[in-house]
Formats: sequence, C-alpha cells, structure tokens
Amino acid sequence: MKCPGMAGGRLLVLALALAAGPLGAGFQDPSEVPAQASSLAAKSPMTAVATAGRRLVAVGQRGHVVFSDDGGNSWTQAQVPVSSDLLAVHFPSPELGWAVGHGGVVIHSADGGKTWTRQLDGKSASQSIVDYYDRAGADGSLAQAGEYATREKNVVAMGGTQPFLGVYFEDGQRGYVAGTFNRILRTEDGGKTWVPLMHKVDNPRELNFFSIGAGASGLFLVGETGSVWKYDPGADRFVAGNVGYHGTLFGIAVGGKVLVAHGMRGSVFRSADAGKTWQRVDLGSSAGMTGATLLGNDDVVLVSMAGTAYMSTDNGQSFRQLPLPRPMSYGGVVAFGGRNLALVGAEGVRSAAVEASPGLGMAGGSAVPGRGSN
Repeated sequence: MKCPGMAGGRLLVLALALAAGPLGAGFQDPSEVPAQASSLAAKSPMTAVATAGRRLVAVGQRGHVVFSDDGGNSWTQAQVPVSSDLLAVHFPSPELGWAVGHGGVVIHSADGGKTWTRQLDGKSASQSIVDYYDRAGADGSLAQAGEYATREKNVVAMGGTQPFLGVYFEDGQRGYVAGTFNRILRTEDGGKTWVPLMHKVDNPRELNFFSIGAGASGLFLVGETGSVWKYDPGADRFVAGNVGYHGTLFGIAVGGKVLVAHGMRGSVFRSADAGKTWQRVDLGSSAGMTGATLLGNDDVVLVSMAGTAYMSTDNGQSFRQLPLPRPMSYGGVVAFGGRNLALVGAEGVRSAAVEASPGLGMAGGSAVPGRGSN
C-alpha cells in the first residue's frame, strides 16, 4: 500500500516478508540495528503519522521516526533501536506510544516519541505464539492449539518473519498489534508480555489484517476481501463482517456517527450502524485510498497513493476533492489542532490547514521538504 511512490510501504513490505527465506552470511537484521541519524529523515518516505498530545509523530522506512512540536514547521529525528521499515503508529496518551513494522517489530516510547525501545521482534513474537499454543495444547484448553503452534514453528523453520501492519492501544496497558496471516497479539501490561489471539478471530482463511481502528462505535480490524472484524467484548472475540467488496481494505476511520473503510481502486464504504451494514461511496477515482482521519467530530479526510485528497462534511455520504499544495503519493494523514492536517508519503511529511468554507479549500500551510526542516 505504501511505496516510494508508495512502493516502499505495506504492500511491498508484505511481499518481501512473504518471500523471506534463511538469512545469508553478512546480513544485519534490521530489527537489531539502530536507525541511522540523517538530516534528511523528514524528507524520506514516511508511511504513518499520529498525534501525541499536541506533538506530531511520523514513522517510515529504515526505522526513521520524526516528531514536531510546532505544527509541522520543523521536525526532529527520534532515537530508534531498529532500522526496520515502520508501518503504523499510535499514541493513546501524549507520552505513551507504539509503532510496528517489518520483521515483526514493536517499539515503544514513553516520552512522546523522542526515544524508543524495542518490545518485540519477529523471533520473540513467534516464540510467544508457540509457547502459548503449546501450553494450551498440553492442558487441553484449546482444540486447535496444535495447528496454531505448528504453523508458527514452520515460519521459524523457514527463517522468515511476518510484519505487523496495524497497532492500537486503548490506554497505556491494553493494546493490539496485527498483521499477516491472521496474526494478532494483545498485551495487558503495556507491551511487556503478549498473548496471541488467532483463535479469537473469525478468520478461517487466515486473511491478512491491514489496520486496526477504534472509536465510539467499537474496535475494528480490516483486511483482505473487504473483510471487517468487530471486537465483541462480551465474547472476547473478533466477529467477521464484510463491506460487500472482494478487494483489500487498507484502513478504517471510526467516528461517533459513522465508520468509513477505504482501500484499493478508490474503494470507500460507510456504515451508520456500527458496522452492521455498509454502503459504497463513489469518489470518481481508481486510486488506492491509503489513509483516513476524522476532522472534528465526523468530517472525514481521505488521501490516496495518487496524491489526491478528499473530504466529507456529511458523515461520509459524499466526498469532494481537496486541492492540497505540492501533492505527493500519500501514505497516511492525521488531523491536529482544529482543522489542520499532517500528511506523510513518498516525499516525507507535510502539513496544511483546511479552510472551514463551502469550497473546502486548503490554506497555505507548511511542508517538508520546505521551511524549517531539520
């Protein structure tokens, strides 16, 4: 989904991960090599962006993480212990944040994104999965435990690792990471330990998860074949649904009144009943919709890998194109400080202000590369 032109993002990373075999001599595992300091970090391909209180934090290729305290006018590179491509980031509070990516890495920040520590990688994730299902099989508490353990052991034996593509934390303790082949883990202690939930998802085909989103309507996973899974807290299970589409969904925006799921070939779907039913929304575009954010309560902004952006002011029923300054191939977007947008993509990180007018224009704003970058 996100590559140098979004070719270095989720779809390419997914393909590389699936093709991974035994590592050759001289190979340095990116999950064990710190990200290199670079004066151009904020101009390198970025895949996701989040707010940490008033701070903006963007993540991208080669472990690059940058943060801004002035609305995107200037950016500072963070200290990161991995050089793996990072694909998603979430902050449940101004201080606490998590990012995930290639190689099964999960990194954590306790200072608003300035510094990071590694909590999980492909090897430790696989070991956690194997250990959990081996125990469940031994005590007879889960009939399919042996199957899950064997599948994970095969991944380890092949020398490969699987990426995490989505992350969401309810608070500083309880959170989820999800990725390829039905892989999803949960922590209840801020990432110190992780428990696999593959047996708690209605996903017999082991479809890939591309994103996690949550809000007033609940907690959702989205992925291949138009699939949407909603978490049922009573059953402690993700229940399968579908938007009526056979392609891949890349993400979901969860508002107070509406859900908007987006994906390949300009596909956008809305639900006004917490995911029970879905209606397709025609954007008049065939570009992959790679990111979404809520602007205010239920205004929705979408961005695409073709460098276009769209906005809805009627709870996702219709969208109009936004004329963004200096467009690029976008990978993600987040709203901040009222009606401002931080955008990430093939050329780094940028910001712009959305005018509160019927024309839905864009006010000046700033961009990186541009003034004040560091």
